[in-house]
Amino acid sequence: MKKILLSSATLIGIFLLTSAAASAQEMKMKATTEPAVAEFKIGTSVQDREIVGEDSTFSMGEKVYAWMKVTGASGDSVVVTWKHADITYSTTVYIGSNSWRTWVYKTVSAAGEWTVTAATTSGDILKRITFTVK
Repeated sequence: MKKILLSSATLIGIFLLTSAAASAQEMKMKATTEPAVAEFKIGTSVQDREIVGEDSTFSMGEKVYAWMKVTGASGDSVVVTWKHADITYSTTVYIGSNSWRTWVYKTVSAAGEWTVTAATTSGDILKRITFTVK
């Protein structure tokens, strides 16, 4: 009977060590995998999941779409920030798979130079686009 108990204890110990090692490996992979923005474009619309009216100059009152293709970030999020002068507008978008196209838009209401950035949730800038509103 001691052999059976010892064998069971050994099996449970091996299982726990294997599970802990697998969990540590998953956490390490998650910690080192950050989203990458493979493409980042701005335009006047999105059709069929692609940017339309790509440009760098827009009119006041126009909707400007920031479209991106994000890779390597399934289940993660990307923060998109619009900035004009000292004013910023941010939104967080969920990334649903390892190759994900998504977009956000902002109705631009002030003339001048604007920037839109895509960043990790920890604040690392992935891509930045500067554009003008007239």
